[in-house]
This record gives sequence, structure tokens and C-alpha cells, in this order.
Amino acid sequence: TGLRLSLSTAWLVIVAAEMLIGGRGVGFFVWNAWNRLDIDAIVVAIFIIGIAGLILDHIVGALQKVVRYD
Repeated sequence: TGLRLSLSTAWLVIVAAEMLIGGRGVGFFVWNAWNRLDIDAIVVAIFIIGIAGLILDHIVGALQKVVRYD
């Protein structure tokens, strides 16, 4: 559970850091689209961020089933 929670926090921080510092990445793409008022691109990028987070969560969930600690 701790790994899944820390993964979600790390994903959030990575995207936020890309918005502020990065010159590339999905966070920078969202920030750049926001500055251009390109709402369609923002919605697509947010959808991609969500899908990537969901995939990462499923990977860690599958790993949790393989490595059981009772």
C-alpha cells in the first residue's frame, strides 16, 4: 500500500516539476497548452496523465500479488 501511495505522489510531483522547470514532458505540454489556451490539448494531456497513472498503479498492484508479505 505504501508503494502504491508513494508512486502516485511521485507521479504527481514529476508532472508538476515538468510544468515549472522542464522544457519537455507531459507537464510542460499541459503548461504550454494552457498558455496558448488550447483546451483540447489540455484535456488530451490530462487524459494521458491519468491513463499513465492507472497503468503504473496496475503494475504495482500486479507486483503486490506476486510478492505477498503475510
